[in-house]
Amino acid sequence: EAIRGLRAGKTVTPVLLDPTGLRDKLTSTNAAHTDHQAMADESRLYIHLGLLPAGSSLEQMELELDAGQVIGFYDPASKGLYVLSDSGGVGVLEKATFSHEYTHALQDQNFGLDKLAIDTADQGDRDLARVALPEGDATLAMSKWAAQNLSFTDLIALAVDPSSAAQGQQLAAAPAILRQTLLFPYNDGLAFVQGVYADGGWDAVNKLYAKPPDSTSQILHPELYASGVEPVSLTLPAVPTVLGSGWKLTMMDTMGELQLRIWLEGEHPADAEKSAAASGTASWGGDRVGLYEGPNGSWAVVMRTDWRTDAGVAAFRAAATSRAGDLPGSAVVCKDGSGVALYVGSDPATLAAFASC
Repeated sequence: EAIRGLRAGKTVTPVLLDPTGLRDKLTSTNAAHTDHQAMADESRLYIHLGLLPAGSSLEQMELELDAGQVIGFYDPASKGLYVLSDSGGVGVLEKATFSHEYTHALQDQNFGLDKLAIDTADQGDRDLARVALPEGDATLAMSKWAAQNLSFTDLIALAVDPSSAAQGQQLAAAPAILRQTLLFPYNDGLAFVQGVYADGGWDAVNKLYAKPPDSTSQILHPELYASGVEPVSLTLPAVPTVLGSGWKLTMMDTMGELQLRIWLEGEHPADAEKSAAASGTASWGGDRVGLYEGPNGSWAVVMRTDWRTDAGVAAFRAAATSRAGDLPGSAVVCKDGSGVALYVGSDPATLAAFASC
């Protein structure tokens, strides 16, 4: 509380859990807050975009990854705080984990984490950006707590914790879309919050909760947040009448700069591919992606994008055209007004019905 400059109005008692207990608690907590149909729809969208293997369940893959990576969590709904302890005791790792999770409790009691609205089904990019705020905040507070309260020996013990090797292997084996979106709130969120803290201390960080970031672009490029550059709102087309009945727009979402960069990179990108993906998404201005589904397993994906510069339009169009050749369906990349559109279809006829180019 002294380090973070926030007071707790209510006592928060941590609960120590063994690996099975933490997994069970995480599973039940997620189940209570998860829209299972929305997750299933998003699974199919990611499969069609080549982000997940065919037949994948995004919900199950996220749960498995979280169960292997999470060593503690705070639940804003129940106000419960849980810390993993293999031995049942409290050591250096448990203390450091508590310092991070207790910061979330302080955030919740002082600002209301529910006000961040991070579980909106069709605002994935905004949700990810807003998760990055409290996670970056808590990671910074944890680092300051550790600097004041842990010895050099303690810090070495944290660095060589045997569980970290298994966690690293699991993380490395996960699809890039899961791995990078899991790390983003902690790594890039920390960098974002550190910049704000450097300019105005904790008072400046506190003010972020009244006006949280609206896009991963604002996290990746803090100057966009500082200057109030907001994402452009885009709409998706109706189902083409030529396709007849039985079609519907199943879901829509916003990918954002981070997820589009991951999409362009692919699973095991070389340095050149990483550079092209970063260049291709750096001037992101907005996007909207939709999954359309029809009879007999037919489907289409339409993605419309907007860019802040002409160079950004050209860079994304070139990178997306290269990536489209790797997708599981028929795909084409088109100029779309001042932006770029991607169309993917289960077959050439479906693609032709949706594509405007």
